[in-house]
Amino acid sequence: MAGNNFVASIDIGTEKIALLAADIEESGHLRIIAHNFCSSDGVKKGSLFSIDSLARVITKLIEQTKKDFGYKVDLARINISDTHLTCSDGKGKVSINEAVTLKDLDSVLESAMAKSTPTNKEKLHIIKKKFTINETLVVDNPIEMEAEVLESTVHIVTVSSSSIRNIERCLEQSDLEAEKIVLNSIAKSHAVLSQEDKDSGICILDIGAGVTSYSVFNEEGIVRSGVIDSGGDEITQEIAYAFDTSFEEAKRLKENYGIAKSSTLKEDKLIHFTQNKEDHYLSSLELSEVIEEAYREIFTLLNNEFKYHNLNGIIRSGFVLCGGGAQINSILELVRDFFSKRVKIGQIQRSKVSGLETILTDYKYTGAIGLLLHEEDLSNNVLALSKTDQSVMDKLKKVIVGNF
Repeated sequence: MAGNNFVASIDIGTEKIALLAADIEESGHLRIIAHNFCSSDGVKKGSLFSIDSLARVITKLIEQTKKDFGYKVDLARINISDTHLTCSDGKGKVSINEAVTLKDLDSVLESAMAKSTPTNKEKLHIIKKKFTINETLVVDNPIEMEAEVLESTVHIVTVSSSSIRNIERCLEQSDLEAEKIVLNSIAKSHAVLSQEDKDSGICILDIGAGVTSYSVFNEEGIVRSGVIDSGGDEITQEIAYAFDTSFEEAKRLKENYGIAKSSTLKEDKLIHFTQNKEDHYLSSLELSEVIEEAYREIFTLLNNEFKYHNLNGIIRSGFVLCGGGAQINSILELVRDFFSKRVKIGQIQRSKVSGLETILTDYKYTGAIGLLLHEEDLSNNVLALSKTDQSVMDKLKKVIVGNF
Protein backbone atom coordinates (compact mmCIF):
# COMPACT_ATOMS: atom_id res chain seq x y z
CA MET A 1 0.00 0.00 0.00
CA ALA A 2 0.99 3.63 -0.42
CA GLY A 3 0.12 4.93 3.02
CA ASN A 4 -2.92 5.81 5.11
CA ASN A 5 -4.38 8.13 2.46
CA PHE A 6 -4.64 5.40 -0.14
CA VAL A 7 -7.70 3.19 -0.72
CA ALA A 8 -8.25 0.43 -3.28
CA SER A 9 -11.18 -1.62 -4.52
CA ILE A 10 -11.65 -4.72 -6.66
CA ASP A 11 -15.04 -5.37 -8.26
CA ILE A 12 -15.30 -9.08 -9.11
CA GLY A 13 -17.94 -9.96 -11.67
CA THR A 14 -18.89 -12.95 -13.79
CA GLU A 15 -17.50 -11.32 -16.93
CA LYS A 16 -14.91 -8.78 -15.77
CA ILE A 17 -12.82 -7.64 -12.80
CA ALA A 18 -12.16 -3.94 -12.23
CA LEU A 19 -9.52 -2.47 -9.94
CA LEU A 20 -9.30 1.12 -8.75
CA ALA A 21 -7.02 2.98 -6.35
CA ALA A 22 -7.59 6.47 -5.02
CA ASP A 23 -5.94 9.09 -2.87
CA ILE A 24 -8.02 10.42 0.02
CA GLU A 25 -7.57 14.19 0.08
CA GLU A 26 -7.81 16.29 3.25
CA SER A 27 -11.41 17.23 2.40
CA GLY A 28 -12.31 13.54 2.19
CA HIS A 29 -12.64 13.77 -1.58
CA LEU A 30 -11.34 10.74 -3.49
CA ARG A 31 -9.05 11.19 -6.48
CA ILE A 32 -8.66 8.07 -8.61
CA ILE A 33 -4.96 7.48 -9.33
CA ALA A 34 -4.86 3.94 -10.76
CA HIS A 35 -7.23 1.81 -12.76
CA ASN A 36 -7.29 -1.51 -14.56
CA PHE A 37 -9.70 -4.24 -15.58
CA CYS A 38 -9.54 -7.68 -17.16
CA SER A 39 -11.73 -10.62 -18.07
CA SER A 40 -12.91 -12.66 -15.11
CA ASP A 41 -12.29 -16.36 -14.54
CA GLY A 42 -13.53 -18.81 -11.94
CA VAL A 43 -16.83 -16.96 -11.42
CA LYS A 44 -20.24 -18.15 -12.59
CA LYS A 45 -23.61 -16.60 -11.83
CA GLY A 46 -21.83 -14.08 -9.61
CA SER A 47 -20.44 -16.86 -7.40
CA LEU A 48 -16.89 -18.12 -7.08
CA PHE A 49 -16.44 -21.73 -8.24
CA SER A 50 -12.67 -21.89 -8.87
CA ILE A 51 -10.49 -20.22 -6.25
CA ASP A 52 -7.27 -20.98 -8.14
CA SER A 53 -8.51 -19.53 -11.45
CA LEU A 54 -9.80 -16.31 -9.91
CA ALA A 55 -6.69 -15.90 -7.74
CA ARG A 56 -4.45 -16.12 -10.82
CA VAL A 57 -6.46 -13.44 -12.62
CA ILE A 58 -6.47 -11.09 -9.62
CA THR A 59 -2.73 -11.57 -9.08
CA LYS A 60 -2.02 -10.65 -12.71
CA LEU A 61 -4.31 -7.63 -12.44
CA ILE A 62 -2.51 -6.39 -9.32
CA GLU A 63 0.90 -6.92 -10.90
CA GLN A 64 -0.13 -5.09 -14.07
CA THR A 65 -1.51 -2.19 -12.04
CA LYS A 66 1.77 -1.89 -10.14
CA LYS A 67 3.67 -1.92 -13.43
CA ASP A 68 1.41 0.70 -15.03
CA PHE A 69 0.90 3.08 -12.08
CA GLY A 70 3.52 2.20 -9.45
CA TYR A 71 1.01 1.24 -6.73
CA LYS A 72 1.12 -2.13 -4.98
CA VAL A 73 -2.36 -3.12 -3.82
CA ASP A 74 -2.38 -5.49 -0.86
CA LEU A 75 -5.52 -4.25 0.93
CA ALA A 76 -8.76 -3.68 -0.96
CA ARG A 77 -12.51 -3.44 -0.66
CA ILE A 78 -14.25 -6.37 -2.36
CA ASN A 79 -17.80 -6.88 -3.60
CA ILE A 80 -20.02 -9.94 -3.24
CA SER A 81 -23.16 -11.16 -5.01
CA ASP A 82 -24.85 -14.01 -3.17
CA THR A 83 -28.14 -15.48 -4.37
CA HIS A 84 -28.59 -16.90 -0.85
CA LEU A 85 -28.58 -13.51 0.90
CA THR A 86 -31.34 -12.65 3.34
CA CYS A 87 -32.47 -9.27 4.62
CA SER A 88 -34.32 -8.35 7.78
CA ASP A 89 -34.75 -5.44 10.17
CA GLY A 90 -33.68 -5.74 13.78
CA LYS A 91 -35.51 -3.58 16.31
CA GLY A 92 -34.32 -2.38 19.70
CA LYS A 93 -36.10 -0.61 22.55
CA VAL A 94 -34.82 0.84 25.84
CA SER A 95 -36.19 3.04 28.60
CA ILE A 96 -34.59 6.48 29.02
CA ASN A 97 -33.92 8.46 32.18
CA GLU A 98 -34.59 12.06 31.12
CA ALA A 99 -32.30 12.66 28.07
CA VAL A 100 -30.73 10.21 25.61
CA THR A 101 -27.06 9.52 26.27
CA LEU A 102 -24.40 7.76 24.24
CA LYS A 103 -24.76 4.79 26.60
CA ASP A 104 -28.48 4.64 25.74
CA LEU A 105 -27.57 4.72 22.06
CA ASP A 106 -25.16 1.84 22.58
CA SER A 107 -27.83 -0.18 24.42
CA VAL A 108 -30.60 0.30 21.89
CA LEU A 109 -28.34 -0.57 18.96
CA GLU A 110 -27.04 -3.66 20.73
CA SER A 111 -30.64 -4.68 21.30
CA ALA A 112 -31.51 -4.15 17.63
CA MET A 113 -28.53 -6.20 16.46
CA ALA A 114 -29.28 -9.16 18.71
CA LYS A 115 -31.11 -11.21 16.05
CA SER A 116 -29.64 -14.68 15.72
CA THR A 117 -28.06 -15.89 12.49
CA PRO A 118 -28.27 -19.45 11.05
CA THR A 119 -25.06 -21.45 11.45
CA ASN A 120 -24.41 -21.50 7.69
CA LYS A 121 -24.76 -17.73 7.34
CA GLU A 122 -23.12 -14.61 8.73
CA LYS A 123 -23.96 -10.94 8.95
CA LEU A 124 -22.40 -8.99 6.10
CA HIS A 125 -24.03 -5.61 6.78
CA ILE A 126 -25.66 -4.15 9.87
CA ILE A 127 -26.91 -0.77 8.71
CA LYS A 128 -28.25 1.86 11.08
CA LYS A 129 -31.58 3.35 10.09
CA LYS A 130 -33.69 5.85 12.05
CA PHE A 131 -34.33 6.27 15.80
CA THR A 132 -37.77 6.77 17.31
CA ILE A 133 -38.46 8.88 20.40
CA ASN A 134 -41.50 7.97 22.53
CA GLU A 135 -42.93 5.80 19.71
CA THR A 136 -43.83 8.83 17.57
CA LEU A 137 -40.89 11.11 16.71
CA VAL A 138 -38.45 9.72 14.08
CA VAL A 139 -34.98 11.28 14.19
CA ASP A 140 -31.45 10.73 12.88
CA ASN A 141 -29.71 11.88 16.05
CA PRO A 142 -31.41 11.31 19.41
CA ILE A 143 -28.45 12.36 21.58
CA GLU A 144 -29.44 14.79 24.40
CA MET A 145 -33.12 14.69 23.40
CA GLU A 146 -35.60 14.26 26.23
CA ALA A 147 -37.35 10.91 26.06
CA GLU A 148 -39.01 8.13 28.00
CA VAL A 149 -38.46 5.41 25.37
CA LEU A 150 -35.85 5.13 22.62
CA GLU A 151 -36.26 2.70 19.72
CA SER A 152 -33.88 1.88 16.88
CA THR A 153 -33.98 -0.12 13.68
CA VAL A 154 -31.03 -1.68 11.90
CA HIS A 155 -31.05 -3.39 8.52
CA ILE A 156 -29.27 -6.75 8.60
CA VAL A 157 -27.95 -8.44 5.46
CA THR A 158 -26.73 -12.02 5.83
CA VAL A 159 -24.91 -14.12 3.24
CA SER A 160 -23.68 -17.70 3.15
CA SER A 161 -20.55 -18.28 5.18
CA SER A 162 -19.08 -20.38 2.37
CA SER A 163 -19.26 -17.41 -0.01
CA ILE A 164 -17.27 -15.26 2.41
CA ARG A 165 -14.71 -18.01 3.09
CA ASN A 166 -14.19 -18.66 -0.63
CA ILE A 167 -13.50 -15.00 -1.29
CA GLU A 168 -11.08 -14.84 1.64
CA ARG A 169 -9.20 -17.95 0.44
CA CYS A 170 -8.97 -16.52 -3.05
CA LEU A 171 -7.58 -13.23 -1.75
CA GLU A 172 -5.03 -15.07 0.39
CA GLN A 173 -3.69 -16.80 -2.72
CA SER A 174 -3.40 -13.37 -4.35
CA ASP A 175 -1.50 -11.95 -1.34
CA LEU A 176 -4.43 -9.61 -0.84
CA GLU A 177 -6.43 -8.75 2.26
CA ALA A 178 -10.05 -7.63 2.26
CA GLU A 179 -10.51 -4.31 4.03
CA LYS A 180 -14.26 -4.95 3.81
CA ILE A 181 -16.65 -7.05 1.75
CA VAL A 182 -19.71 -5.21 0.46
CA LEU A 183 -22.88 -6.42 -1.24
CA ASN A 184 -22.69 -5.49 -4.90
CA SER A 185 -25.90 -3.46 -5.19
CA ILE A 186 -25.13 -1.59 -1.96
CA ALA A 187 -21.67 -0.70 -3.26
CA LYS A 188 -23.06 0.59 -6.54
CA SER A 189 -25.70 2.63 -4.72
CA HIS A 190 -22.91 4.79 -3.28
CA ALA A 191 -21.70 5.52 -6.78
CA VAL A 192 -24.95 6.41 -8.55
CA LEU A 193 -27.57 7.37 -5.94
CA SER A 194 -27.80 10.69 -4.15
CA GLN A 195 -29.37 10.96 -0.72
CA GLU A 196 -32.31 12.68 -2.39
CA ASP A 197 -32.73 9.66 -4.66
CA LYS A 198 -32.77 7.29 -1.69
CA ASP A 199 -35.20 9.41 0.33
CA SER A 200 -37.66 9.54 -2.57
CA GLY A 201 -38.08 5.75 -2.76
CA ILE A 202 -35.77 4.28 -5.37
CA CYS A 203 -34.53 0.90 -6.59
CA ILE A 204 -31.02 0.48 -7.96
CA LEU A 205 -31.08 -2.34 -10.51
CA ASP A 206 -27.76 -3.85 -11.52
CA ILE A 207 -28.05 -6.12 -14.56
CA GLY A 208 -24.77 -8.01 -14.58
CA ALA A 209 -23.58 -10.82 -16.82
CA GLY A 210 -24.34 -13.62 -14.36
CA VAL A 211 -26.92 -12.17 -11.97
CA THR A 212 -29.25 -9.21 -11.55
CA SER A 213 -29.11 -7.56 -8.14
CA TYR A 214 -31.13 -4.77 -6.55
CA SER A 215 -31.42 -2.63 -3.45
CA VAL A 216 -34.45 -0.55 -2.48
CA PHE A 217 -34.28 2.63 -0.39
CA ASN A 218 -36.70 5.09 1.13
CA GLU A 219 -36.51 8.00 3.58
CA GLU A 220 -35.78 5.63 6.48
CA GLY A 221 -32.81 4.02 4.73
CA ILE A 222 -32.29 0.73 2.95
CA VAL A 223 -35.38 -1.46 2.78
CA ARG A 224 -34.34 -4.61 0.98
CA SER A 225 -31.72 -6.15 -1.31
CA GLY A 226 -31.86 -9.22 -3.50
CA VAL A 227 -30.10 -11.18 -6.24
CA ILE A 228 -31.83 -12.85 -9.19
CA ASP A 229 -30.06 -15.83 -10.70
CA SER A 230 -30.28 -14.43 -14.27
CA GLY A 231 -28.43 -11.71 -16.13
CA GLY A 232 -26.97 -10.65 -19.44
CA ASP A 233 -25.61 -14.12 -20.19
CA GLU A 234 -29.21 -15.43 -20.28
CA ILE A 235 -30.01 -12.81 -22.94
CA THR A 236 -27.02 -13.96 -24.97
CA GLN A 237 -27.90 -17.62 -24.53
CA GLU A 238 -31.45 -17.04 -25.76
CA ILE A 239 -30.05 -15.43 -28.93
CA ALA A 240 -27.72 -18.39 -29.42
CA TYR A 241 -30.64 -20.83 -29.06
CA ALA A 242 -32.98 -18.85 -31.30
CA PHE A 243 -30.55 -18.61 -34.22
CA ASP A 244 -28.54 -21.78 -33.62
CA THR A 245 -25.24 -19.99 -33.29
CA SER A 246 -22.36 -19.85 -30.81
CA PHE A 247 -22.44 -17.94 -27.54
CA GLU A 248 -19.65 -15.65 -28.81
CA GLU A 249 -21.52 -14.86 -32.04
CA ALA A 250 -24.74 -14.28 -30.09
CA LYS A 251 -22.91 -11.86 -27.82
CA ARG A 252 -21.62 -9.96 -30.86
CA LEU A 253 -25.13 -9.71 -32.25
CA LYS A 254 -26.48 -8.45 -28.92
CA GLU A 255 -23.77 -5.84 -28.43
CA ASN A 256 -23.70 -4.56 -32.00
CA TYR A 257 -27.35 -4.79 -33.05
CA GLY A 258 -29.33 -5.46 -29.88
CA ILE A 259 -32.49 -3.50 -29.03
CA ALA A 260 -34.37 -4.27 -25.81
CA LYS A 261 -37.81 -3.08 -26.93
CA SER A 262 -38.75 -4.25 -30.40
CA SER A 263 -41.43 -1.59 -30.96
CA THR A 264 -38.72 1.10 -30.92
CA LEU A 265 -37.00 -0.43 -33.97
CA LYS A 266 -37.29 2.09 -36.79
CA GLU A 267 -36.49 -0.22 -39.68
CA ASP A 268 -36.20 -3.98 -40.07
CA LYS A 269 -32.86 -4.88 -41.62
CA LEU A 270 -30.98 -8.06 -42.44
CA ILE A 271 -28.00 -8.77 -40.17
CA HIS A 272 -25.13 -10.99 -41.19
CA PHE A 273 -24.03 -13.72 -38.76
CA THR A 274 -22.27 -17.08 -38.81
CA GLN A 275 -23.88 -20.43 -38.09
CA ASN A 276 -21.62 -23.48 -38.03
CA LYS A 277 -18.98 -21.39 -39.82
CA GLU A 278 -21.44 -20.64 -42.62
CA ASP A 279 -22.77 -17.20 -43.54
CA HIS A 280 -26.40 -16.50 -42.71
CA TYR A 281 -28.74 -13.53 -42.26
CA LEU A 282 -31.37 -12.76 -39.66
CA SER A 283 -34.01 -10.09 -39.23
CA SER A 284 -33.19 -7.25 -36.85
CA LEU A 285 -36.83 -7.33 -35.75
CA GLU A 286 -36.61 -11.04 -34.89
CA LEU A 287 -33.39 -10.40 -32.97
CA SER A 288 -34.98 -7.60 -30.94
CA GLU A 289 -38.04 -9.74 -30.19
CA VAL A 290 -35.84 -12.53 -28.79
CA ILE A 291 -33.90 -10.00 -26.68
CA GLU A 292 -37.06 -8.33 -25.39
CA GLU A 293 -38.62 -11.62 -24.36
CA ALA A 294 -35.46 -12.62 -22.47
CA TYR A 295 -35.36 -9.31 -20.59
CA ARG A 296 -39.05 -9.61 -19.76
CA GLU A 297 -38.39 -13.00 -18.16
CA ILE A 298 -35.79 -11.41 -15.87
CA PHE A 299 -38.09 -8.51 -15.04
CA THR A 300 -40.92 -10.96 -14.27
CA LEU A 301 -38.69 -12.67 -11.69
CA LEU A 302 -37.86 -9.27 -10.21
CA ASN A 303 -41.48 -8.18 -10.13
CA ASN A 304 -42.44 -11.37 -8.31
CA GLU A 305 -39.87 -10.50 -5.64
CA PHE A 306 -41.15 -6.95 -5.40
CA LYS A 307 -44.71 -8.17 -4.95
CA TYR A 308 -43.73 -10.82 -2.39
CA HIS A 309 -41.87 -8.27 -0.26
CA ASN A 310 -44.42 -5.44 -0.83
CA LEU A 311 -41.84 -3.20 -2.48
CA ASN A 312 -43.83 -1.75 -5.38
CA GLY A 313 -45.42 0.92 -3.20
CA ILE A 314 -42.01 1.88 -1.78
CA ILE A 315 -40.39 2.29 -5.22
CA ARG A 316 -42.19 5.57 -5.81
CA SER A 317 -39.39 7.21 -7.83
CA GLY A 318 -38.68 4.21 -10.02
CA PHE A 319 -35.39 2.64 -11.03
CA VAL A 320 -31.76 3.55 -11.57
CA LEU A 321 -30.05 1.07 -13.91
CA CYS A 322 -26.42 0.02 -14.02
CA GLY A 323 -24.35 -2.95 -15.19
CA GLY A 324 -23.53 -4.27 -18.63
CA GLY A 325 -27.10 -5.42 -19.23
CA ALA A 326 -28.26 -1.81 -18.93
CA GLN A 327 -26.10 -0.67 -21.85
CA ILE A 328 -28.36 -2.06 -24.59
CA ASN A 329 -30.45 0.29 -26.76
CA SER A 330 -34.02 1.09 -25.61
CA ILE A 331 -33.58 -0.55 -22.19
CA LEU A 332 -35.12 2.53 -20.57
CA GLU A 333 -38.24 2.21 -22.72
CA LEU A 334 -38.61 -1.47 -21.86
CA VAL A 335 -38.20 -1.00 -18.09
CA ARG A 336 -40.59 1.96 -18.13
CA ASP A 337 -43.17 -0.07 -20.05
CA PHE A 338 -42.82 -3.20 -17.92
CA PHE A 339 -42.89 -1.64 -14.45
CA SER A 340 -44.88 1.54 -15.28
CA LYS A 341 -42.34 3.58 -13.32
CA ARG A 342 -39.70 6.19 -14.03
CA VAL A 343 -36.24 4.94 -14.94
CA LYS A 344 -32.81 6.38 -15.69
CA ILE A 345 -29.28 5.15 -16.28
CA GLY A 346 -27.06 5.59 -13.22
CA GLN A 347 -24.43 8.32 -13.39
CA ILE A 348 -21.47 8.62 -11.03
CA GLN A 349 -22.06 11.17 -8.26
CA ARG A 350 -19.16 13.60 -8.75
CA SER A 351 -19.28 15.38 -5.38
CA LYS A 352 -17.00 12.85 -3.67
CA VAL A 353 -14.86 11.38 -6.42
CA SER A 354 -12.79 12.67 -9.34
CA GLY A 355 -10.57 11.15 -11.98
CA LEU A 356 -10.29 10.53 -15.68
CA GLU A 357 -13.58 11.12 -17.47
CA THR A 358 -13.13 7.83 -19.30
CA ILE A 359 -13.19 6.05 -15.92
CA LEU A 360 -16.08 7.97 -14.39
CA THR A 361 -18.28 7.34 -17.44
CA ASP A 362 -17.37 3.68 -17.97
CA TYR A 363 -19.98 1.31 -16.50
CA LYS A 364 -17.27 -1.30 -15.91
CA TYR A 365 -15.89 0.81 -13.05
CA THR A 366 -19.18 1.73 -11.34
CA GLY A 367 -18.93 -1.05 -8.75
CA ALA A 368 -15.29 -0.31 -7.97
CA ILE A 369 -16.11 3.38 -7.51
CA GLY A 370 -18.97 2.47 -5.19
CA LEU A 371 -16.61 0.33 -3.10
CA LEU A 372 -14.21 3.27 -2.80
CA LEU A 373 -17.07 5.46 -1.56
CA HIS A 374 -18.44 2.96 0.97
CA GLU A 375 -18.14 4.34 4.51
CA GLU A 376 -18.42 2.93 7.99
CA ASP A 377 -21.78 3.88 9.40
CA LEU A 378 -20.62 6.06 12.27
CA SER A 379 -17.35 7.40 10.83
CA ASN A 380 -19.01 10.40 9.20
CA ASN A 381 -22.33 10.30 10.98
CA VAL A 382 -24.10 13.38 12.29
CA LEU A 383 -24.24 11.88 15.76
CA ALA A 384 -22.44 14.14 18.23
CA LEU A 385 -20.17 11.47 19.69
CA SER A 386 -17.97 12.73 22.48
CA LYS A 387 -14.22 12.19 22.25
CA THR A 388 -14.30 11.06 25.87
CA ASP A 389 -16.48 8.14 24.81
CA GLN A 390 -14.01 6.85 22.24
CA SER A 391 -14.17 3.24 23.43
CA VAL A 392 -17.92 3.12 22.94
CA MET A 393 -17.63 4.72 19.51
CA ASP A 394 -14.97 2.22 18.46
CA LYS A 395 -17.19 -0.63 19.60
CA LEU A 396 -20.10 0.64 17.54
CA LYS A 397 -17.95 1.24 14.47
CA LYS A 398 -16.86 -2.40 14.49
CA VAL A 399 -20.36 -3.81 14.38
CA ILE A 400 -22.31 -1.35 12.22
CA VAL A 401 -21.42 -0.80 8.59
CA GLY A 402 -22.98 1.24 5.78
CA ASN A 403 -23.81 4.93 5.67
CA PHE A 404 -27.37 5.51 4.54
